[in-house]
Amino acid sequence: MTNSTEQAATTPTKYVDVGSARYAYRELRPDNANDQTPILFCHRFRGTLDDWDPGFVDELAKTRHVILFSDRGVGSSTGDAATSVDEKARNAAEFARAIGYSKVDVLGFSMGCFVCQALAINEPDLVRKVINIGSGGGGNAETAPPTDIVFGIALHPEYTFEDIRYLFFAEGREEETQAYIDRRASRTTDREPLVTPAVIEKMVGLIGDFMEGRSGHYAKLKHVKHPVLIVTGDRDPFFPLKNMWLLYRELENSQLLCFPNSGHGPHQQHPVEVAERIEYFLSNS
Repeated sequence: MTNSTEQAATTPTKYVDVGSARYAYRELRPDNANDQTPILFCHRFRGTLDDWDPGFVDELAKTRHVILFSDRGVGSSTGDAATSVDEKARNAAEFARAIGYSKVDVLGFSMGCFVCQALAINEPDLVRKVINIGSGGGGNAETAPPTDIVFGIALHPEYTFEDIRYLFFAEGREEETQAYIDRRASRTTDREPLVTPAVIEKMVGLIGDFMEGRSGHYAKLKHVKHPVLIVTGDRDPFFPLKNMWLLYRELENSQLLCFPNSGHGPHQQHPVEVAERIEYFLSNS
């Protein structure tokens, strides 16, 4: 398989106008993709195009057409930021169709998985397969709580090395943390602006609604028939492993993949291995 000449650190940012909004996105694809269905990436809390791990993106783009995009009001995308998970899902579907796709696989990280779940529920004909990384369902009374400090760290104005290690990696994984930071810094031009405090506030609100069950998504998971791959680490401070089992239990056609001694971002701690497992899932489910 021959990869394209573009990589995550260098592929240009493109834009598409939809009504009053302009979506920023980047895409990579191999010369001969294993499948013509693209993978639409949906990002975490405060994530921009620059926060996706280039090592993970490039590895998956060896075999798949990968599309990274920023929702309305995030990074260099314009428009009013979403105030609910369903609105974020509508925006993602709107974006996918605007660039010419009627069928996509969706990959979410953390908050982005909420969006992928809503897409599978609300847009079943648009979504083919779902990859859920570092996240759970929302609204189940059995859910195990996050650590008592993790959300406070997630709200720091800027993340230090120790913040990144705690939020995304397992304890003792300083080497992998630095490797991710170095890969992320490999993009030196055309970088995205940080998410604004006003948009962060809206994200906090929609995450709370989803996790506390006010959005009603958990009860609807039983209607999701799509193949779903749940990827987790057993040291996730946001979503303890029990919560992944609760999500797995509700999804009729799901698989659960757990990386031991790995944190909230297993695809950042093990970018090649996670990409390989996703490729296997997409090819065989």
